[in-house]
Amino acid sequence: MKKKYIIFLFICVFTVILSGCFGLPSDANTSTNNQTSTSITSNINPQVAMPKSINSIYQEPVQIKENATASDIANAYIDSVVTVFVVNSYDVELSFGSGVCVYGGGYILTNNHVVSDVLSNSSYELRVCLNGESTSYYAEVLWTDASLDIAIIQCQNGNIPYVKIQDRLIDKTAEPLQLLEPVISIGTPLDFSLQNSCTYGYISGLNRYTTADNNVYEHLIQHTASISKGNSGGALFDMQGNLVGLNTLGSVEGNDIYFAVPVYSAQLILQEVVSLNEQTTRQAYKMPQLGITLCDEIICMFYNENYIDSHGVYVMSVTMGGNSYSKLQTGDIIKSITINNTSYTIDCRNDLIYTLLMVKNIKSIDVSMQRNNKLTTVTITLN
Repeated sequence: MKKKYIIFLFICVFTVILSGCFGLPSDANTSTNNQTSTSITSNINPQVAMPKSINSIYQEPVQIKENATASDIANAYIDSVVTVFVVNSYDVELSFGSGVCVYGGGYILTNNHVVSDVLSNSSYELRVCLNGESTSYYAEVLWTDASLDIAIIQCQNGNIPYVKIQDRLIDKTAEPLQLLEPVISIGTPLDFSLQNSCTYGYISGLNRYTTADNNVYEHLIQHTASISKGNSGGALFDMQGNLVGLNTLGSVEGNDIYFAVPVYSAQLILQEVVSLNEQTTRQAYKMPQLGITLCDEIICMFYNENYIDSHGVYVMSVTMGGNSYSKLQTGDIIKSITINNTSYTIDCRNDLIYTLLMVKNIKSIDVSMQRNNKLTTVTITLN
């Protein structure tokens, strides 16, 4: 997981342009600084009947022929990209973004900031509109993470063609993304009349980071495939037909500077989210919690925190009675986490989140950390 950051700060340059009629989440206390936030991460209603993947007419992802052109990929995948929007109790549209189906049964990836309003107000409802259709379908949030700005939702229409998902930024088993590699963006910019617009561009930077509305975003893919408001949560494809990112941010002062979040987190847990959701009693996926607030080098730089170590995450506080209580303390710097004898280097906040997403049916993990300039390891029991 160890990644080298390219220093690329746009503190004053960047603003949110992709979020439809609303902004990115602005409460750093529940997203950026505290990745173990206890905020609501799903709105599953067990009384509502939702489709099961085994009943979908789409049992395999859309196939892309070898040596496909950009036009081939866009035409093949355009119906897999959807418009996602929030309505109030009067059925009035409050905001909209985009999404892309990644599993049979109507399972869709989008940005957290596209769906966050529906989690904060129980009277709001999430809807999905398929390409070329005016009818909208009820949808639910199955899992979301504000720090990563990514969410898994399900549409009540389970018959949506879906695409291959393959992270190429974080996943060490995949061929890494390359600078100037071609990419394709599909999403709904500005309004519904421009539904599923397609653009073409190139990878122009890797592992970028920036801030928007008081939130820090890490491990971003920079590219030049033009996007606008409403493209948030829309697809970024490579020329092998892989979904490699979700479009999230752009610059209003620079030219052709756009960002996508990697799909690695969803890749890690998608199968588990589907399995839990399709049990007799539907359940939401819950990431193991360490019960800490944290800061890494990048976050501390933006928030003027007193932390200068370039590798690891700094423990800012420990929740009383939480999993890490009496094991970790303020000032500790977490360097690595070991799961089933496999050690994962923790260089930044996102590395910690990815590692916790790997924890499945495990009762404890070993956390190696630096305390008072000495390295030590503690075993933390997970609930």
